[in-house]
Amino acid sequence: MPKLVAAARWALAEFGPLIVFWALALTVGVKPAIAGSVLFIVGDAAWRWRTGKAFTRLYLLVSALTLVFGGIDLVSTSPFMLKYEAAVTNVATGLAFVGGAMGRKPIIQEVAEERGETIPASRETRAFFRLFTLVWAAYFFVKAAFYVWAVWTLPMLEAMALRSVVGSVSLGLMIVVSVTQGRRLFFLCRRLRLLPTAAAPSAPPPTSVS
Repeated sequence: MPKLVAAARWALAEFGPLIVFWALALTVGVKPAIAGSVLFIVGDAAWRWRTGKAFTRLYLLVSALTLVFGGIDLVSTSPFMLKYEAAVTNVATGLAFVGGAMGRKPIIQEVAEERGETIPASRETRAFFRLFTLVWAAYFFVKAAFYVWAVWTLPMLEAMALRSVVGSVSLGLMIVVSVTQGRRLFFLCRRLRLLPTAAAPSAPPPTSVS
């Protein structure tokens, strides 16, 4: 239960704008969803600034995509955009995660450190977080492909309902696995020889990847 609570807190901290948008869009419509998202982002940004909490790259990415594609939803009357906006959003997010895997610190490692995790400074742990960031990218690409398949093969309303359910459930599972199974995933990657061999015994791996 504590790990599930931690997963919920992490989801709200990093995906809060998107969660607010989805919840309002499904219940009261796109315009209130955009307004609610903007209010959430402004309020959360003020709270982060006052408390000194960092604006992680993941949070900034989610906030930007929520506003950009929410605005597209608001002004678009094209059936094409209604069909493919979710797929385009996921492709854009996947590409951002691919970019976030590169550089000195992968985006998932940044989030983990912001949560207070102790991350050993080693090639092995850095490679693990880079790999897991790419796994997140692959998740968004697969979800985008599924959304395209859905709108090609199902009636519009059914496809939109299905993508709402699949998108919410799959994202929730990814978050729970990331928060609760990080240590097991680390050792699994080590056994599968997916990580560089440490020159000396490394410090204990993180208890979670986010």
